[in-house]
Amino acid sequence: MTTIKTTTVKLPATGFAATMTQWTTRAFNTVVKFFVVRRNRTAILRLGDLDDYMLKDIGVSRSDLHRVLGRPYLDDPSSELRVIVEARARQQAARGIF
Repeated sequence: MTTIKTTTVKLPATGFAATMTQWTTRAFNTVVKFFVVRRNRTAILRLGDLDDYMLKDIGVSRSDLHRVLGRPYLDDPSSELRVIVEARARQQAARGIF
């Protein structure tokens, strides 16, 4: 019995259709990013409603919230807040070792 193996090669699209697809994809991704950033910014604004004791309990200070919300609007504040909180946790863990 003979087995035939086929290989499909997908060539990159060129021309007007490819250009329109790229532009549409970029536009869609920008709109999605806008809504994700807006949702995350709203969530961080809601964190500001908590008192300082509750913020400390989750490892965030009020100044951290002000810092990340002061960034340009299309920068996702939640990613920077995560970096700040993780750095503080590592710092506190290192202090606990000694």
